Amino acid sequence: MKKILITLTVIASCLMLSCNKMDLDLAPEDYFASGSFWKNENQVQGAMLGIHAQLRDHQQVFWNLGEIRGGTLRDGTSFTGTASLNAASLITQDIRESSPGYSSWAGLYAPIFQVNNFIHQVEQATYMSDKQKGYYLGQAYGIRAFYYFNLFRTWGRVPLVTEPKVAVNTPTSADEAYAPRSATEKETLDFIKGDIDKSIGYFGNNTTILSQKGQWSLAASQMLKTETYLWSAKVAIDGQAPATTASDLQTAKAAVEAVIPRFSLLDDFGAVFSSSSVSSSLGNSEIIFALRYQAGEATNFFNNFIYAPSDDVSGYVDDQGNPIPNDPLNVGSSGTIIRYEYKYDLYSLYDSDDQRANATFLNFNKGDLHAVVLRKFLGTIVEGVRRYADDYPVYRLADAYLLLAEIKNKLGEDPTAEIMAVRNRAYGSNAPQFVNGSFEENEIAIFYERTKEFVSEGKRWFDLRRMQDASGQPLVFRTDLPLVGVLENTESQRHKILWPIDLNTMSEDPTLEGDQNPGYAGT
Repeated sequence: MKKILITLTVIASCLMLSCNKMDLDLAPEDYFASGSFWKNENQVQGAMLGIHAQLRDHQQVFWNLGEIRGGTLRDGTSFTGTASLNAASLITQDIRESSPGYSSWAGLYAPIFQVNNFIHQVEQATYMSDKQKGYYLGQAYGIRAFYYFNLFRTWGRVPLVTEPKVAVNTPTSADEAYAPRSATEKETLDFIKGDIDKSIGYFGNNTTILSQKGQWSLAASQMLKTETYLWSAKVAIDGQAPATTASDLQTAKAAVEAVIPRFSLLDDFGAVFSSSSVSSSLGNSEIIFALRYQAGEATNFFNNFIYAPSDDVSGYVDDQGNPIPNDPLNVGSSGTIIRYEYKYDLYSLYDSDDQRANATFLNFNKGDLHAVVLRKFLGTIVEGVRRYADDYPVYRLADAYLLLAEIKNKLGEDPTAEIMAVRNRAYGSNAPQFVNGSFEENEIAIFYERTKEFVSEGKRWFDLRRMQDASGQPLVFRTDLPLVGVLENTESQRHKILWPIDLNTMSEDPTLEGDQNPGYAGT
């Protein structure tokens, strides 16, 4: 982003999610201005829908930050031989100041601006009671914390912008146009924790979840609290080992244990991601919070994982040796070109009885060639055309169970019950029994359970950074483990845990002079 204090005019009605279905009678006012907007609760409700629409618009950003560096994706050419795969430098960890993969803080400060404005407008509103305001502010503070948590896990110290200031005219000073990075990583993390506490406080006892689990809720904030405190309990901050591990673990445990009783796992793993004929059905009992899509309104980017209809797949067989027909996933005219492809070694991690394998992938085999195509988030057929309109789960119950297993393991408690809850659903019956072992044995078992459960849900890179071996080092350095050794624990690689700030942002923002993340200057 060119400026942290943005010169920005946004028409409020353009931010509405399904605004044609809402009788808001919006005038085309600047979103920051107060002319005819911010006059009643209907408009506040519409603005919150707009904030969720912006959150959904950044789904691929969240996926890239959390998935693409996780060691499970291929680079080079697709198995069909017809396409070059995207993001090779990120996949292979060839990340430099001159080619960071993302610029301008991944564009996340523009939606943060809108959340800041929402908070400002709602906190000063006189047309709603404090109780009415509470739910909206609970959502807003939770969403802002979510944005900042993703920024923090990616860059460490980041600018902490909380006021909806706009540079209406040409800024007269750097102080007006830019906000400096936080002084320490701890300052950033403490800010995120503060926003989460505000969110939970504003929600109070209100457990309502709107829009078929498509709006932020108390449960989403509690899941974010779980992740945040588990991170601070295990990950080095400002180069120092965590100092409050025990208390942070107990805080994380209490947060996730408050969520789990309110949801239930579906019996069929594949059904978690299924769609109806027109709109997604991800408001199921397992979903805690999802980014909602709907055919005819918005689509996700998962068509980039699918072969083109013209690709020749003749001669391939599936895992059972059955011939694969032409266009086996029925993508028809909605097929494009494969731009992302998972490694076959990932498919090989699954046992033959693990239902997640073939619910997640269709595998292709021809002689010595083995490949997989993602069939998760495949969308649905509408009027003869496949629409990639599956919701994208941010939090679901399986995640809560496995986070709790990880917390228990770090506390020296037995994580068997939580691991088996997920594993029993995955197998239907006769699931391999987990045996409680050492901290490292349990941690690696939980990590691989998460690997198989959350393919393409944007969690793996962050899992690698957070989860540990017996010495407390992140698993991202474990070159001896399958699909893990994405970084070597050497001076030339260790700094890549954090991403670099792009050169354009560094040169435009005078507050960043000499403040590149360590290890990247001049690369």
